[in-house]
Amino acid sequence: MAPCSSSSIRASLLRSGTASALLDCERHPGPSMYPLAGTVIAIDLGNTNSCVAGYGRGGDTGSMFHLCIPSWVAFPDGGGVLVGEDARNYAAVNPEAGFSGFKRLLGKRLNKFSEGGFVQRVVEGLPYKVVEKDVRPHIQMETKDGVVRHAGIEEITTTVLAKLKEMAEAHLGRKVQRAVFTRPQQYCSDAVLHTGRDAGLPAMRILDEPIAAAVAYGVHRKLRDEGNVLVLHIGGGTAEASVLTFADVFEFLEETLILSLEGMTLIGGSRTTSSDWKLRTACEGAKRTLSDQDRAHVNVESIVDGVDLSELLTRAKFEELNRDLFLKVVELVDRVMAQAELEKNKELIDEVVLIGGSTLILKVEKTIKDYFDGKELNSKLKPDEAVTFGAILLSHPSASGYPCMGVNNRYQIGNPSDQCYAYDY
Repeated sequence: MAPCSSSSIRASLLRSGTASALLDCERHPGPSMYPLAGTVIAIDLGNTNSCVAGYGRGGDTGSMFHLCIPSWVAFPDGGGVLVGEDARNYAAVNPEAGFSGFKRLLGKRLNKFSEGGFVQRVVEGLPYKVVEKDVRPHIQMETKDGVVRHAGIEEITTTVLAKLKEMAEAHLGRKVQRAVFTRPQQYCSDAVLHTGRDAGLPAMRILDEPIAAAVAYGVHRKLRDEGNVLVLHIGGGTAEASVLTFADVFEFLEETLILSLEGMTLIGGSRTTSSDWKLRTACEGAKRTLSDQDRAHVNVESIVDGVDLSELLTRAKFEELNRDLFLKVVELVDRVMAQAELEKNKELIDEVVLIGGSTLILKVEKTIKDYFDGKELNSKLKPDEAVTFGAILLSHPSASGYPCMGVNNRYQIGNPSDQCYAYDY
């Protein structure tokens, strides 16, 4: 099997220019690096879905749009790159050529000591091979004629961002100049800066996903001074919990805690064959149906040797199958509460925000509500869209009333992820 140069893949991934090598999380550009911007959009790169939001001309808050695509990329043998729904559909019949779940490797190094454990857990849960190349993780794939190809995580991410930019421009009918990006709290801001720039989207602001979610629900306008917010994000592959405290701006009491949910078939996990992919798709559909109905059908045509699968799944059975998962989520909340030294004072959590597609599961919502003694939860927004909604509010001069974390040289502990730059419309 002859190895293939990555230059051809780069040419397909990036229509103009080449991907820059990402920097370590040590340098953070100042406002002088960016000129005034025109049209600004907000982007949330998700492990399952990625979303873009923005305003119409003049920043009219009544003309907000919100668009999402599956976080999938596929590489047909004939060349080119497919992104989003096209990539996911292609992967249904060519599973070895389609890829998702790569977000958690963005900006990471396979052999960096401080990241090794996290990265290794992510790699072990993926159905494709990840190798180190030029100190960064690359997906290794093999064409039908045996040619080995590599695609960098940063380059793949750039194609998703470029697709979202293209969708926003088509909706607006004009060019987009800048973006507000969200990122998990433990991620390197530079990874987002460079992939955004390679996609033609210099960053105007980068902020943590939990902060964006809290802003989306406007909890900063109703919290007491030094009030506390718990943000629980449950997606198809991971669950994350954060406790924020508020005093003019949100700050993390401790780092976000992450729980891997890989392998939980009915919740998410990874696919490895065409049959696995079809079963996963059917199970995800059943999960959504059971969010507001008592039963769902799991139907898969030709799952093995032409044999069809048709099963009735009740909500009670679904909850029984995933009981261990629900207990793990409770353990995750226990841990983050203990880390914030609030485990014996649940009443000091003023607001609870739920985001991520799996928070639509009624058992999850009931479990968390019971945990906080019946407290009303912030869960009205579409869970996959809340983070992007909060981010676009923060792109608008008058929409949110939430100041930049960097005002008066104030930054949260760790990387100053809430970077803000002057611009106008």
